[in-house]
Amino acid sequence: MSQGVSGSLQDTPIGAVTSDWEMGVIGDFVTALQAGVSVNAVETDSGCAEGEIGVLKSSAVLQGRFYASQHKVVVSDDIGRVATSVVADRIIISRMNTPALVGESGYVTKDEPNLFLPDRLWQTEPSDLPHSQRWLSYWLQHPGIRRLIAAGATGTSNSMKNISKETVLSLPVPRTPLPEQQKIANILTAVDEKLDVVDRQIEATQALKQGLMQALFSQSVVDWPTVSLQEVAEIRTGVAKGKKGLKEPIEMPYLRVANVQDGHIDLTEVKTIAVEATQVERYAIQPGDVLMTEGGDFDKLGRGDVWEGQISPCLHQNHVFAVRPVPSKLNSYYLAALAASDYGRQYFLSCAKRTTNLASINSSQLKAFPVLLPPLDEQVRIADIVAASNARIEILSTKKAHYQTLKRGLMQKLLTGEWRVKLDSPSSRG
Repeated sequence: MSQGVSGSLQDTPIGAVTSDWEMGVIGDFVTALQAGVSVNAVETDSGCAEGEIGVLKSSAVLQGRFYASQHKVVVSDDIGRVATSVVADRIIISRMNTPALVGESGYVTKDEPNLFLPDRLWQTEPSDLPHSQRWLSYWLQHPGIRRLIAAGATGTSNSMKNISKETVLSLPVPRTPLPEQQKIANILTAVDEKLDVVDRQIEATQALKQGLMQALFSQSVVDWPTVSLQEVAEIRTGVAKGKKGLKEPIEMPYLRVANVQDGHIDLTEVKTIAVEATQVERYAIQPGDVLMTEGGDFDKLGRGDVWEGQISPCLHQNHVFAVRPVPSKLNSYYLAALAASDYGRQYFLSCAKRTTNLASINSSQLKAFPVLLPPLDEQVRIADIVAASNARIEILSTKKAHYQTLKRGLMQKLLTGEWRVKLDSPSSRG
């Protein structure tokens, strides 16, 4: 990519933009925002079959991407009521959503004549002014625009916000010359295509891992004894917050529910807690402990990861279980894989206490977890196979993060004109 550095910059509500470009508004490029209607529809595993009509879900747009698979099937009685089908080279915008997601958008690359918008989504109607809708879609992802959308969102509920058409159409954007719009869009689209490839690789690797785990925990299971977890491990509960009257308290780092993720320990933010010095050993976690949260989303229940002593000493909260296997009987990494498998998930869901979106288990249920117990060398072999899949996913996730950082940087530099793209000369194009 060739580009030059812009000259002077002008201050605008969306940040510094090159002075070479006149400022305008999104309404210069969009004459209308077309909404759909609310219809009765049902969720299906495979989406619309041939001849069926779908209505998009709010999750169909995220971070500039349009996901056609995110739809429900319209019931037959409501098919005549649908409005605004999905059209190529348009932008779909979420007008009503949570505070973090209101104003999310996605660029449509091809017509979807059997998919229609609900009343919570808008689709742009381009103006006659020559421009690139794909370029405009990147502006709708820009942090400066996202801040203005958040500031303009209304609603009395903290969980749901709305934006008006006037808010969107009046958002400031530069009137970048069309050839530069097209070149900028092409550059950013190339990065998006790299991200798409990595996403597909991650999805395929995760599916392969899931299939491997299912096979590993179903082959020869009849030959493996089953024992309760408490027979081969110690289940330790953590320290509770807010205890009063502590004698000679000291501040210690400790892991909260937010630190224990599905398949990894997130140490981005580790907080401290006051405990008595005599209690440190009681609540300290050790390398090899399998950390699990007592509650969370249905699909995360019972999942966690192995602590490898990244911080020492370190305690754990009472909402985080520390399972300490007997090394001669149970491999920590094997246990973590077993708990995260369909076998483990089915057990934890079968005994969990459920609310609308969450589920939780107690220490008694965890102690009773029926551990499939092959010989220790077989446990190690299984753990190594799962670790290889995890390593591949981690490599791909790092690659994805690199492209995401690259895209953010390019969006900031190119969209604002701080870096000016070099246009192909007529002779080089011809």
